[in-house]
Amino acid sequence: MRVRVLAVVFVASIAAAWAPASAQLLPTPPGWQIERAVVLSRHGVRAPTRPNAELDRTAATAWPAWPVPPGFLTPRGEELMRLMGTYYRVLYGGRGLVQADNCPAPGTLAAWTDTDQRTRASGAAILAGMYPRCANLPLRNQADFDVPDPLFRPQPTAACPMDAAATRAAILARVGGSFASVHRDYAPQLSMMQSVLCPNDTTETAVPGGRCGNAGLATQVETNAKGSVWLSGPLGLASTAAEAFLMQSAEGMPGDQVAWGRLAHPAALGELMSLHLIATDLTARTRAIARQQGSNMLAQIVAVLKNGHNFPGAAPAGQPVRLGFIVGHQTNIYNLAGLLDLSWRIPGLLAGEASPGGALAFEQFRDTASGRHYVRIAYYAQTLEEMRTKARLDYRDPPGMVAVPLPACRAQSINDACPIETFEAIAAAAIDAKCVTVSTGAF
Repeated sequence: MRVRVLAVVFVASIAAAWAPASAQLLPTPPGWQIERAVVLSRHGVRAPTRPNAELDRTAATAWPAWPVPPGFLTPRGEELMRLMGTYYRVLYGGRGLVQADNCPAPGTLAAWTDTDQRTRASGAAILAGMYPRCANLPLRNQADFDVPDPLFRPQPTAACPMDAAATRAAILARVGGSFASVHRDYAPQLSMMQSVLCPNDTTETAVPGGRCGNAGLATQVETNAKGSVWLSGPLGLASTAAEAFLMQSAEGMPGDQVAWGRLAHPAALGELMSLHLIATDLTARTRAIARQQGSNMLAQIVAVLKNGHNFPGAAPAGQPVRLGFIVGHQTNIYNLAGLLDLSWRIPGLLAGEASPGGALAFEQFRDTASGRHYVRIAYYAQTLEEMRTKARLDYRDPPGMVAVPLPACRAQSINDACPIETFEAIAAAAIDAKCVTVSTGAF
């Protein structure tokens, strides 16, 4: 069973995953030229999406205050995204995709973000980091904030219903019909989380009337009419808390304040984060869910790789987009990872972790000798140490980066890249055409 295997991989890799980073630049293969790239980025460091008044009902100690409202990008998060933007200019400017020493040519660079403050602010920071002295950089988002952007949060339709019962069945099928095996395989991490939230087996919470932790309760699959999927119970609370601890660390909070200073050893945060990864694996990478929620995104990316005029919000005339940023959420990255069976590992992070500000990049190259086109997938992300120290990023000290294999293209892969015709066929097979509701010109 895949999830049982994941548990072993996560736990076995934790100590290595939290070792110092030593990133290697991904070279342009000899004789190849990069022609276009679509970068699907997660937003940067944010405050927890749930208010402290709610979180305080599950822990013995009040959660720390953040400098911004729930779910908002923090000032430090903005700084970190600017640093990533600076590096993207070094990376893609150095490859000749966009200008390295001047403002970009009109139309060649663009960013499309979800409507949340954290995604809009992250997109603005990336562009500002790339070209700090250039005005009117093309940052766009859906005009109607009251309607979910279908690229990031597709809604159920008659053709793509996102049925609650079917969603639960798909998740439970991966865990043997119940969460008993997950609770057993992750028992040490769940126990550690309970001791962090509720030290010395206390039942008292920071505010009266709460329940300290979720020990003894059942993990459940939850859905709503908008197609969202999440877990409640022990695994759901542990996932939320672990991600909050990661955000605290990335925000640069002192070690004695991250998780209230209750992490027993340096690898403890990684061990707790494995609970977040298994929860998001089940709710975002499960194939049926990934097809419903990720088909719009993958169809859009394929369309942009074929024709830069298909980038969201791009002008139909003028130069096509050469470098496009799509700034959304970790679920968007995990949806694509589920559709294409992708995995990666950045030193200092867990295998497959979509960390704050991390990005899945789809890069199109042309072999100048044969004229053939290829797509290489890469993952770029600051390590936790780079986030904590706000490390400058350049050629000598780059962020974490790794080429991401596309398993379905293994037999035809050249230089870690897939022939574009094969990539398109793999994507088309992964996409559920009934769930594609955005106009891409590709499908």
